[in-house]
Amino acid sequence: MPRQLKNYFVNKDGVAAIEAAIIFPILIACLFAVLGFGVYMFGTHQAQRVVEQTARQARVVSEPTKGDLLSLLNTNMKKPPFGTYTPDVILISQFGGSYAELSVEYNFSFDFPFLGNLGLTSNAATEVKLREMPI
Repeated sequence: MPRQLKNYFVNKDGVAAIEAAIIFPILIACLFAVLGFGVYMFGTHQAQRVVEQTARQARVVSEPTKGDLLSLLNTNMKKPPFGTYTPDVILISQFGGSYAELSVEYNFSFDFPFLGNLGLTSNAATEVKLREMPI
C-alpha cells in the first residue's frame, strides 16, 4: 500500500492541463479588462478633443447662442465605440465678459466575459471666452 500511495503522489500526468484550466480564464478576463480600459480611455480622449475643437471654433463665431454651441459640439462628435456622449453648454457672464462652459459626458458601458457589465463615466470640459462684436 505505501508503494501505491507513493506512486499516486509522484505521478504528474495531467497537472499541466489542470493548471491551464485554472489559469486560462483568469488570463482571458485580464485581457478583456485591459482592452476595455483602453477603449474607455480612447473614448475619454475623443470627448476631450471634441470639446477643445469646439472651443476653438466658438472663439471665431460672433456672439454664439447656446443652440449654436450645442450644434457645433454635435457636429464635431463621432459615435463612441461603446457607450454614449452627452454634450452640454452653460453660458456664463463673469469678469465683464461672456463665457461658455462646454462639456461632454462619456458613459462607457460594456459587458465583459467573466467580469460582467462594466460602467464608467468621465467628463471632458473647458471654458471659453466668447467673442463679442464691438458696437
